[in-house]
Amino acid sequence: MDAFTYSAPTQVIFGQDAVDLIGWHIVKEASSVLLVMGGGSARNNGAYEAATRSLQEAGVDWTEFWGIKPNPSLEQVEAGINIARKASVGAVLGIGGGSVIDAAKAIAAGFYLDDYWERVESRKTVERSLPVYTVVTLSGTGSEMNGKAVITNEQLQKKWSLGGHCMIPKVTAIDPLYQVQTPWNLTAGSGIDAMTHVMENYFRGRIADKRTGYFNEETTLNICEGLLISLINSLHSLRHDPSNYEARANLAWASCLSLNGLTGCGLSGGDWTSHALEHALSGRFPHIPHGEGLAVIFPSWMQQVCAKAPDIFNRFASTVWGQETIQGGIDATRAAFSAWGAPSRLSAWGVTEEDVPYLVESAFEYRALGHVAPLNREDVAEIFMRVL
Repeated sequence: MDAFTYSAPTQVIFGQDAVDLIGWHIVKEASSVLLVMGGGSARNNGAYEAATRSLQEAGVDWTEFWGIKPNPSLEQVEAGINIARKASVGAVLGIGGGSVIDAAKAIAAGFYLDDYWERVESRKTVERSLPVYTVVTLSGTGSEMNGKAVITNEQLQKKWSLGGHCMIPKVTAIDPLYQVQTPWNLTAGSGIDAMTHVMENYFRGRIADKRTGYFNEETTLNICEGLLISLINSLHSLRHDPSNYEARANLAWASCLSLNGLTGCGLSGGDWTSHALEHALSGRFPHIPHGEGLAVIFPSWMQQVCAKAPDIFNRFASTVWGQETIQGGIDATRAAFSAWGAPSRLSAWGVTEEDVPYLVESAFEYRALGHVAPLNREDVAEIFMRVL
């Protein structure tokens, strides 16, 4: 197992009525807060009412910023930064899913930056940010427990991240009741996203003893497998009964743990090629939902690299899906994504062969690719072409 440093400083308030406490946590750090929200679901599901009531009871003033869209844009972040500065807020509260929370973290960091996108392209971490708090109404991204914000520069067609320890939310409130009305396609896409967060790390596992099947990262791999099985079972349950509170709760908690650093302990930083490819994809086509894009790309990446890491792919097939072969594990993954309603082809969103060269270059520009197995441009093009 590789050496690692693990830190998960976010305080999580989980369960029914959790949102009632958020104001009392914010008032410890700030007397005013910017509320960042999406298109209106926070009003419809009751989270906005509960959060503002808590703020009022705690004596915290607030300014509202609505309209964050999926794959939030640089333009929206810059608008939010201007509102936050004008109101002189002392903290930021995101009420929503991953897009809203990413935007909230970006605004909190951008509050102290002269040029947000210049900092993104510099690849330097952020060292100062307004305190961030979240109320989660759609689980899957894990943004409520990590220090990354993914924002799209639509003019440049780049979907890139900015990060720093200071951007990790101070407190996250999760009441699964606010998610019971979530449309199935959003539930499924977010759950798939959470699965891929685990899998990006998992496939860096290395066999230690072929006689016993023991791996160097045995503890972390077992955690990963448990989370994957929980996510799969929760999604299967919610497909039949969207109002199942226990399934919502388990999906929400597993999603948090999938991207708060725990699943990467000892695994050399994971691979993250599929996420780089999806960022290239939805950077060029912002209408593509992140989780659904990953549902198409990830199995194709598995197909591309599995022969280079047969031990971990065999373990995945057997432990997660009960399959006897690597191909059986890949097919089971693809079949589950399809059964949950995710597209299986990029052409569903209008992507064509002519787009592939751009997507390949964009992915390589974003980050180094190919940690589980080396990948060149031809390999990456093949991953895209396989699922056109």
